[in-house]
Amino acid sequence: MQLRRRDVDLWVHAGLFSLYLGTLSVFGVTRRLDPSLGSAAQLGLLLLTWSLLVFAVWRSKRVPLGGVVLLALLPYLHMLYFSATGESAGGAFSYLYKFSGFLMAPYLWVWARFRDDAQIERTLMLVASLLAARAVLSFAVPGLAITSGGFADDFTVYEWVGPLPRIFYPGMPLVFFGLMVSLRNLFLAADRQTTLELVRSVLFAAALAVNLSRGIMMFAVVVTALLLLVKFTSSRVAAGRKGRLVLMSLLALTGLTLVVVATPLSDTVAQVASGFSNQERFSLDQGNLDWRVEQMRAAYRMVETPEEQALGVGTNTFIPESIEHPVPGEVTNELHYSYDSVRWTFGAAGLALLVGFALLQPLLRVLVTRPASPLVLPVVMTGSFIALVGLYTVVFTTTDWSFVLSVCGALLNARCDAWRAAPSPVRSEPLTFPVPSQGVPHD
Repeated sequence: MQLRRRDVDLWVHAGLFSLYLGTLSVFGVTRRLDPSLGSAAQLGLLLLTWSLLVFAVWRSKRVPLGGVVLLALLPYLHMLYFSATGESAGGAFSYLYKFSGFLMAPYLWVWARFRDDAQIERTLMLVASLLAARAVLSFAVPGLAITSGGFADDFTVYEWVGPLPRIFYPGMPLVFFGLMVSLRNLFLAADRQTTLELVRSVLFAAALAVNLSRGIMMFAVVVTALLLLVKFTSSRVAAGRKGRLVLMSLLALTGLTLVVVATPLSDTVAQVASGFSNQERFSLDQGNLDWRVEQMRAAYRMVETPEEQALGVGTNTFIPESIEHPVPGEVTNELHYSYDSVRWTFGAAGLALLVGFALLQPLLRVLVTRPASPLVLPVVMTGSFIALVGLYTVVFTTTDWSFVLSVCGALLNARCDAWRAAPSPVRSEPLTFPVPSQGVPHD
């Protein structure tokens, strides 16, 4: 059997990206076998990341997404400072791993620049589908996800919410990207492919829901509604059969809700709902948010000098997980509010690099260049989702979220570069024919 070059490229990069996304976590497994083995595996990932960075610079003859690379180098600068001053470097190594997703940005630009949209979409959708399927399977069969189980890696049951397991798993932002692509394809796919895209949309939506995070689900609904709104602003789409299909689906859902409320089914639903009474996940309880605010306030009380405001307190600074009820040994060097976490650790300089180069620069460049690519809309929506979730929970200091954010920035910049490098269409001069003069005879 012969493998085509495109197929080899697909599987090689799906495997490579899975190292950062945790699809089949090498690091989760090795860490549980032996902590030192897990650290060695992470060191191997860092060496691979630097090798790919060098390759990207050699291939492109420059440093693509240089601002994001500067952000990725901040943990290394902190390590050098600790070595020079003799300060403890405890916890600092973890940030080298956490920011490895940002350090991959130049290679991701090279990957996106020299591959067409179809190949990029196939690769990312393959990994996203595997992640979503594993998350839903872990929810349906919790024994596969429990940390002590034989098959466990980074897909874990964090807690039980009534009778439901709450699944924590890596790669969630790529699952959201898969949802955006599938919803976009519902408006573009041929009739025979509509069912497939609908099934994939349900799979991705279910995978996002099994995390049972109120903030993530809220932001996912907001950005999804924005995508649908953008699609329906097109009169061609709104008047099309698929537009009507979406509207009919919403009407059917509304009708089903009315049937449940107006029939004895409401009693059955009420009995099921009673199992979730007093559950924080299904309420507007502010306790969890108050805890995050208290953690942030306690962290910023540690910022005492102008230098710490500008450059941060350092990757070796820890704070108790719980401020009200601290437990010895339960400490962390990151905050739940991700923007505040970056500012606390790396100061205003780190936050400026994050917001300016990882979030705003790709979006502004797309608005100016307007490249013609079907990937632009799903990627912009995914980047917006990541930016919003960063307001609520840990995002930018995790490898998988930083990696997907780098994917978004690299894709948008690569498509803008390709669009600008494309030759302008040649305007042909209109053909003219000589008009005979009045006095000359002609056939």
